Amino acid sequence: YSKTAALVQHIVPIETRTKPPPQPVLHLTKKERKRQRKLRRAEKQRELQDMQAAGLIPPPEPRLTLKNFIQVMGDQAFVDPSQMERKVAEQMQARQQAHLERNEAKRLTKEQRAEKRARKLEEDTTESVTVALFWVKDMSHPYHRAKVELNARQNNITGGVLECEHPSMACVICEGGPKAIKRYIRLMTVRMKWQGMDDVQGDEEDEDGTTHKFNPENKCELVWTGMGTRRLFKSFVFQSCESSDIARKVLKAKGVGHFWDQVLTHASGRGESFNLKLATANGEEDEEEDIVMAEG
Repeated sequence: YSKTAALVQHIVPIETRTKPPPQPVLHLTKKERKRQRKLRRAEKQRELQDMQAAGLIPPPEPRLTLKNFIQVMGDQAFVDPSQMERKVAEQMQARQQAHLERNEAKRLTKEQRAEKRARKLEEDTTESVTVALFWVKDMSHPYHRAKVELNARQNNITGGVLECEHPSMACVICEGGPKAIKRYIRLMTVRMKWQGMDDVQGDEEDEDGTTHKFNPENKCELVWTGMGTRRLFKSFVFQSCESSDIARKVLKAKGVGHFWDQVLTHASGRGESFNLKLATANGEEDEEEDIVMAEG
């Protein structure tokens, strides 16, 4: 009996949402994979031979070609060579047709191919999500806007592009799976031609006749990448703001107002003359009504 047992507070265990770690997978070398395949095929052939010896299945016909039919058929090949060659040609054509039919049966339909591609790009983001933040100097050209939106949709990435007029810059927020974000970072920092393509004219006209030119001083830089607990955006959208204060309020409504501060700090460190005010003189933010970011 203990007098202090009732006074001790025992912590109630709480089940975590994280999944158990995956079991380690043993990867074989190329030589080991070839040996395993050889053993499987030998075992399958041995089973077929046992079934043929027991009379359960008929033995297969000899595989004849124009190169080996004389050795296989023996004296029978010299009785009527023309007929034998015709039989060999028919057997070869039957094998070729069976091969084509097997390939056609295994061929995926257009819907199955699309489903397979989507399944390869699908990633589980229920437990955590990878976030990437980019600073772009100029996002006005239709080529850049189309590439950014199309790749985000293909990789199941949510977020958006927030363009600001004063100062002239854009903030790109992306959230998705780790593989998708890795591909998107490579798109934004390596693959995308921000100053324009060398083999294509820089002028591009819209349907209303507006001409767009590539900015030779345009660039994109990765500001930050990290992890989040859940997705904060439902889709990938574009939105424009007149000033820096309005842009920060738009992101603050989503709970990520600090993203705009990070982009401004990064841009100011690159020597841009912004002369921006991130907060009021007494350190408090404006108490105006929040502006909600549009959802697509």
